Amino acid sequence: MEGAIDPPTRERLTIAGLLLQIRVWPRLFFLTTVLTISAVAAYAFLATPVYRGTVTMMPPEADAGGAALHSILGQFGDLAAMTGVQLGSVDEQEAIAWLKSRALFTAFAQEQNLMPILFKKQWDAAAGHWRADLARAPTMDDAWATFNRDIRRVNNDPKTRVITLDITWRDRDQAAAWANELVRLANEQLRQRALRESQDTIASLRDQLSHTEEVELRQSIFRLMEVQLNRSVLAKSRSEYAVTVLDPAVVPDARRFVAPRRFLLLTIALPLALFIAACAVLAAQIVSEIPGRMRRNNLPAG
Repeated sequence: MEGAIDPPTRERLTIAGLLLQIRVWPRLFFLTTVLTISAVAAYAFLATPVYRGTVTMMPPEADAGGAALHSILGQFGDLAAMTGVQLGSVDEQEAIAWLKSRALFTAFAQEQNLMPILFKKQWDAAAGHWRADLARAPTMDDAWATFNRDIRRVNNDPKTRVITLDITWRDRDQAAAWANELVRLANEQLRQRALRESQDTIASLRDQLSHTEEVELRQSIFRLMEVQLNRSVLAKSRSEYAVTVLDPAVVPDARRFVAPRRFLLLTIALPLALFIAACAVLAAQIVSEIPGRMRRNNLPAG
C-alpha cells in the first residue's frame, strides 16, 4: 500500500550485542559492578545479626489418670453433655493453637513489656514514653503483626508429634529467654484454665446431685466428680500441663546467627552485580538513543 510507513523493527538482544554495549559503556559497567558488590558485602558484614532460640516439645503422654479420664468419658459422655461438664484434657492441636494465639501473645507482651523492645527506635528510653515527633504511636496490633510474622514460629511433625517453637530476634539472650518463657506461660495458662473448669464442673455436679434422687444417676454423678477431682489434681501437680519440654532453648553463640547469611550473600554478589551492571548499560544506551529517535520522528526534543 502506497504511503504506508513501515513499523520500526525490534532488535533482539544477544550476548554479542550486550558485550558490544558494555564496550561502549565500560566505566558505567565497572562502576555499577563495584558498587553492587560493595553494597552486598557491606550488608553482609554490617547488618545486625539475628539469632534464633528453639524449644522442642511434645504433648504429654497419656498416663493412668488421663487414660482413666477418657475411659469415663466413654461411659458417661451423654451425662456429661447433658449436665454441661468438661471431661477432656488439652490435646495436641489445642496446644499448638494456643502457642500461636494472640491471647497468649498479649499476656506475654504485658508480662515482658515488649512494646518498647519491639519498637525501640520509636521509644524514648530517657523519658519513658513514645517519641513526641511520631505521627502515630505503635499499638498492640502492630506488635502482634510483627511478632506473628517475623519473630515467632510454631511447627509440628504429625508423624513424631514433635512441636518446635522458634523465636528469631537480634538479641540472642532474649531470643532464648522469650522462647522458654512463652512455652512456660502457655503451659501455665492452660493449666489454670483446666483448674477453673474442674472447679466449675464440680460445682455444677454438686448442684445436679442436690436435685437428683435416683440412685444410679447419683452414682454416675459421683463418678464424674471423681474424674474432675483427678483432673484437678493432675493439673495442680504437673507444671508442663499442655506440652512437655524435651529440649529448652539455649543462648546461641555470638557467631551462630541465622541472618544475614554471609556465605550466600557473598556467593551471589558477583552474579547479581554483573546482572545489575548489564541492566544499567542497557538503560544508558536506551536513554542515549532517545534524542535521535525524536529527531527522526520530527518531534521537539524538549
